[in-house]
Amino acid sequence: MNKNDLTAASPFRKRLAAYFAERFPLSSHLSMVFIYFLANQFLAQILCEPEHPMRIGWFTLLGMISLFCLFLHLRVFDEHKDYADDCRFYPDRILSRGLITLRHLKILGGTAIAAEFIVAGLRGAQAVVAVIVTFLFSWIMLHEFFVRHWLRTHFIVYAIAHMLIMPFMAATVFSFTMRRPFWEAPFLFWVYAIADFLAFSNWEISRKIRMPEDEIEGLASYSKELGLFTSCVVVLVLRLLNTFLAWMVGVYLHLGPLYYGGLIVLFFGTLVGVLHFWLKPSRRTAKHLEAYGGWYIIFFYFVLAAELFRLHGVTFTGDAL
Repeated sequence: MNKNDLTAASPFRKRLAAYFAERFPLSSHLSMVFIYFLANQFLAQILCEPEHPMRIGWFTLLGMISLFCLFLHLRVFDEHKDYADDCRFYPDRILSRGLITLRHLKILGGTAIAAEFIVAGLRGAQAVVAVIVTFLFSWIMLHEFFVRHWLRTHFIVYAIAHMLIMPFMAATVFSFTMRRPFWEAPFLFWVYAIADFLAFSNWEISRKIRMPEDEIEGLASYSKELGLFTSCVVVLVLRLLNTFLAWMVGVYLHLGPLYYGGLIVLFFGTLVGVLHFWLKPSRRTAKHLEAYGGWYIIFFYFVLAAELFRLHGVTFTGDAL
């Protein structure tokens, strides 16, 4: 059923499914959580216990559930934070039309947060601490660092501040994997966490580059704040830095040519997308920038996980916790 055909009388499950399809596509989020967690888990194990084989067990599933619920509760927090603006600028959205309400999302978000803490409790105190710290940062984000007006008038700072949640996610993966406090993570793990931050920042900027005719009065975008050319330069610089840090991690781990080849292909994929937009700026090529950024994230983690698997193999443990 088309979302425009839905009404308040439509079955709730259809309205909820339409909301997820519009604001939190399950297939893409599940894919991203799976490969993100696996890559960072393998990295943590190789850095902390290089003499032991990498492991996958029930703790992997628990961590993935917690991470998925974290992304979901972040979406719910964003919906509450941006509700007034979304009703003004996007009146056709499911939430703006009242087909799903903020009360519904509070229940959904509360369930997700409860699930995060329950599965963290099953894994141990270190995972609980990581989840608590990450939740507290997300709560501060919800309140826009208690400087809402200032942040809203400094869009670039606003965006960077909100992307800082990424290192906290990496910290959560580390604690779920190693059963150690996240502050004990090796230096190279944090280097890759910065690469995570840059990869997601690249996607965040790419999806908010618009043609002048698509800009919405009163709604910020990177193309409006920086201009089309400068926005694209920033996208390329972030990708270059992201690739450099990932490359350095690979050098330290003595990864093979398949890993470096993957990074090169991914970088040139971004370059081609940006050049295409520069040469033929249009609504279509602008949307391609967002698609390139999204697919990059998936394959960025895939090349690391695949290369570590190729070099070290993996064992499956039946240990529950």
